[in-house]
This record gives sequence, structure tokens and C-alpha cells, in this order.
Amino acid sequence: MLSGAGLVLVSIFLSNTRKLLSTVTDKPNKMINASFECEILRASRTRLLQIIEDCDPVTLFKIPESFNNNIIWHVGHCITSQQRHMYMRSGLPMHISKKFEECFKIGSSPASWKVSPNVEEVKHLLIDTVDKLELDLESNIFVHYTPFELPIGFHVKNHIEALKASNYHEAEHSGIILTYLKLLNRN
Repeated sequence: MLSGAGLVLVSIFLSNTRKLLSTVTDKPNKMINASFECEILRASRTRLLQIIEDCDPVTLFKIPESFNNNIIWHVGHCITSQQRHMYMRSGLPMHISKKFEECFKIGSSPASWKVSPNVEEVKHLLIDTVDKLELDLESNIFVHYTPFELPIGFHVKNHIEALKASNYHEAEHSGIILTYLKLLNRN
């Protein structure tokens, strides 16, 4: 059993632990979390860039049977979603054009394209948007955030959670892209 002094120490420890935990969770712009998430994002984007560079243009734009989108749509959609979730919901300008956003936002598809997207622009934005995100995180420009719920039921409350959700989202689409490659290369 703890004596009076021991109980006081345990009480102080628990109080300080609660304060520390609330500090970590209440301040989502901790660079250590953002830095790790940016490393994941950069690795994912570098892999997607390599896939694009290894594919011929026909494969990038071909839609596998029974699907609605192509590889380039999935890559552009990853860029667009990350920009919308991080910047638009923070009330900040996105680093993509309105035309790019329209081509790749949720609900769009190659069937709705008036003009095919420029592959070089997609390749450039894959890495450029990560570079800009890292600078913007270091500059602490993400002050306000409009929370939203993802279709899978997660409630995103701040820009760090949006970055984490974006990484999850890109992993899903990367899996789809790899599946498309197998399907398209089989034929």
C-alpha cells in the first residue's frame, strides 16, 4: 500500500502524464509526426513515379475491363485528394490547377475528360506537392481545419490526421494500380 507521500507522487505523475498526452494530441502540427508521414508520402509518390516512368502511354490510359478508371487517373486522384484534404480543408490554396482537380476529384473518371491529362504534369506534381507540403508544414501555415468524415467512417479532425488518411488512401490506390498493371500486362 502506498502511504500519503506515495499517493501524492502517483497523483502528480498521473496528472503530468495527462497533461503531456493532451499536449501531444492537442497540437497536431508536431513536426515529428508530420515528418514521418511525409517520409511515407514521399516513398509512395516515388514508387508511383517509377511506375509511370516504366509504363508506356497506352498502358497508363487503358481502362481494364470491368473498371471505370485508368492508372493515370488513380495517380492524379491521389495528388488531388491529398491537396483537397490538406489545403482546401485548411482554407489554403491548393498547389494544383482547377483543371487538374476537375480531372481527378472523387466522382470523376476518364470518361468525363474533355482533354487527356498531361503525364509530365502528373509526374511533376507527384514530387513537387510533397516538397511544398514539407515546407508548408515547417512554416506552420496549417492553422484552421474543417473536419470531415471519410467514406470508410473515420472522422478527420486536423491536417495531421488528413495527412495520415491521405497516406492510407494512397496505399489503397497504389494497390489498385498494381492490380491494373497485372491485368493489363496479362492481355
